[in-house]
Amino acid sequence: MTTLKDLTSDNHKRAEESWFAKELLSGEIDPLLYYVYIYNQSYNYDILEQKIPLEMLGIGNIARYDRIRADMEELENEYGIKLKSSDILLKSTVDYTRHIMQLESVNPRGILAHLYVRHFGDMFGGAIVAKRTPGKGRMYEFENKTDMIARVRALLELNMADEANTCFDFAIRLFEDLEEWWYEFSLGNTTKTE
Repeated sequence: MTTLKDLTSDNHKRAEESWFAKELLSGEIDPLLYYVYIYNQSYNYDILEQKIPLEMLGIGNIARYDRIRADMEELENEYGIKLKSSDILLKSTVDYTRHIMQLESVNPRGILAHLYVRHFGDMFGGAIVAKRTPGKGRMYEFENKTDMIARVRALLELNMADEANTCFDFAIRLFEDLEEWWYEFSLGNTTKTE
């Protein structure tokens, strides 16, 4: 039987082979780079979680936004991180927000494909990422994971594959933006603090 996982496997592999994914799993990612990553993820997850009635669907505990914000605050305090939003809000994140807002009016069920890609990625790979990145990694902690997975899978349809692949495309773009940002930051071309 074909699944969404099968229909997105090529893009999943592309994401895993990116420079940033390797950096994320290296155990040596710089706290500042990781912070910029979760900062952008906070925007991505916020818009996504606003557009899906999580509580009504019985999956309220899947929400990550507040946990990501807690992780950001921990890194800010532990590493003294103070950056201007204009320096670290990446183009792929702005474009993703726009895409989800447009999708809401033309294909609201397609937004569930984005939940599948992002939140399942955190559920299945998050335990490994949390052990290899700075901070406690609250965004990767899920309660009742088995039940949550079953509930989300019951909402998915194979015709969501295009949007799931679009979500992977945006994730890959974010990884590319992060690589470029880190390169420029390392050269001193980015304003470092407020």
